[in-house]
Amino acid sequence: MLLSRHQRMTVHAPSATSDRWRDFDLMMFLTILVLTGFGIVTIWSAVGLPPLLSNNDGTKQAIFSAIGLALMMMTAAIDYRYLESAAWILYAAGIGALVVVLSPLGYEVPGTGAQNWINLGFTTIQPSEFVKITTIIGLSAFISSRGEAMKDFGNFIIAGLIVALPTGLILLGPDLGQAMVYIALWASALIVARTRKRYLIALLVAMPAVTLFAWKFVLHDYQRERILLSYDPGSAPQAGGYQIIQARISIGAGGLTGSGIRGGTQSTLNLLGVRESDFIFAHASGMFGFIGMVALITALVIFLWRCLKVAEVSRDSFGQCIAICTTGILFFQAFLNIGMNVGIMPVAGITLPFVSAGVSSLWTFMILAGILQSIRMNHRKLVFERR
Repeated sequence: MLLSRHQRMTVHAPSATSDRWRDFDLMMFLTILVLTGFGIVTIWSAVGLPPLLSNNDGTKQAIFSAIGLALMMMTAAIDYRYLESAAWILYAAGIGALVVVLSPLGYEVPGTGAQNWINLGFTTIQPSEFVKITTIIGLSAFISSRGEAMKDFGNFIIAGLIVALPTGLILLGPDLGQAMVYIALWASALIVARTRKRYLIALLVAMPAVTLFAWKFVLHDYQRERILLSYDPGSAPQAGGYQIIQARISIGAGGLTGSGIRGGTQSTLNLLGVRESDFIFAHASGMFGFIGMVALITALVIFLWRCLKVAEVSRDSFGQCIAICTTGILFFQAFLNIGMNVGIMPVAGITLPFVSAGVSSLWTFMILAGILQSIRMNHRKLVFERR
């Protein structure tokens, strides 16, 4: 419509800094502060409450969290739509990183039995964590570019292969827990993709056969043992079931309000291992009890809700797919970590997002949170108003 000479046109561009930052999701940011703060205190307790200025995992987590928050803010300042044009470069870089891990340059943390890290000297990083970002971007770009054509069987298969390639490389690590998270990533993307229902029904029908094949030919003996012990840890109370039993005791002994900053008996007597990462939920339960764990889960739920709000306001399918995939992997990873602490999921070496010790997982979710903030901050379309 043409404007009269008495009217002035003002364009509100989503790239304008003053407009963009007013849509910054403060609730999401505050929730991240709560989760990371909770993690820092719990990790510091888990390693024995050493002096704050000493070289310990709690202090390291605080430093890594501060760097992660800076990464989140820098990522938020970048228009997420630039990522779509660079999607395949980023995806290829992620695949390359996974190949490097499997080469002689890869590093096996003693006692893990898996070569999933790269040793930087001052710390180790786990590329499979960061590749979640590049896989989400690549898959989201593909789904966005296809639109209604995602109903075609060929595009459905390609979308699966985009996730299957990094998943296969991760399984060679071997790292079953991370591979499961990638499968959850793909399943989340199917919610956004315009996939025909018959393809999804076919997947469900084929699931038992695929599961049986994976059980017999993909999983290692120790992985099958872990799955079985998750449901019957008492069959090996001094071996594979030991940690699960101790975690359950720690959670139950926490009671309503917990035992305080030092944690429960299982932690103080060093009966609960890996309590700064894999079994941090059990250690935190001993510290803060049932009330503390309800508060922690509530914070995670709030963060998931804010992720879904980003998907709701996203102006394009690319941003919507990123938001849904991020929500999916965060939910599944949190469920898997808490589930293996209470004994309903296999022990898979998966961190609790924003809480467990581990720079790779922490920075991965910080960067993803930054991308979500960018999607939210750039969701307003060009509008015209009269003056």
